[in-house]
Amino acid sequence: MERIEKALAKAREQRQARTGIPQPAFARVASVAPAPVAGGKTTRVVAVAESALRENRVIAGFTQDSRADLFRMLRAQVLQQLAVDGDTTLGICSVNPQEGKTLVAANLAVSLAMDANHTVLLVDLDLRRPKLAEIFGLSEEVGMSDYLFDGALLSDCLVNPGIDRLVLLPAGRALNNSSEALTSPQMVSLAHELKARYPDRIVIYDLPPLLSTDDAMVFLPQIDATLLVVCEGLTRSGDVQRAIGLLNGHKLLGTVLNRSSSANLRPYL
Repeated sequence: MERIEKALAKAREQRQARTGIPQPAFARVASVAPAPVAGGKTTRVVAVAESALRENRVIAGFTQDSRADLFRMLRAQVLQQLAVDGDTTLGICSVNPQEGKTLVAANLAVSLAMDANHTVLLVDLDLRRPKLAEIFGLSEEVGMSDYLFDGALLSDCLVNPGIDRLVLLPAGRALNNSSEALTSPQMVSLAHELKARYPDRIVIYDLPPLLSTDDAMVFLPQIDATLLVVCEGLTRSGDVQRAIGLLNGHKLLGTVLNRSSSANLRPYL
């Protein structure tokens, strides 16, 4: 963990030297009613069992779970950072696969949805390795790939998992041509629509890992800000520096440390 912290600090100093903009500090986090849609339809509800959420570690909605407090703290700081420039779209990315970005995205989205001032749309854009439907205990969901390539209506792709003020847009079937899909005119138009339609809605995108493909990079221009997830014992410090370098020119709110062995962690941005 010390090597990762040093790599992040060095990368922040380098970015600040290039841009003159102070960079956010390191954020540590331990592992841890239907909405209307276009055309007046109501988002379909597929209520997820609490046992499935607990099993998949989507615990932000369980108020007696101490890990949920960490996501509330992260929520408060994310909302403060987004409010500075009136941002409403946030991308959650990781350096490499298997570092916990989808888990962080899911828990942050649930925590944000518990704030009565906002509704939340959580979108799975890791189109090569979609995990969002699985982590919420959903199966065979129509999603983004069906909307982009099979003529599915957006209203048919949206699902409420039984959590007030939260709507999911799953990825659908996995795509090999994901980079082209993310830069297609239809995808760009959808991103603009999702941002503009409801002023009180926060859109969270579960993005692909930064160093695996160019998928996350090609979509970043459609997003206001990002959070970077790194994993203790898995993410290498050199890869962290490379990932932060790729985010140069894009607003990075902070970094979330997943699977940390340190006790009494508190997130900060």
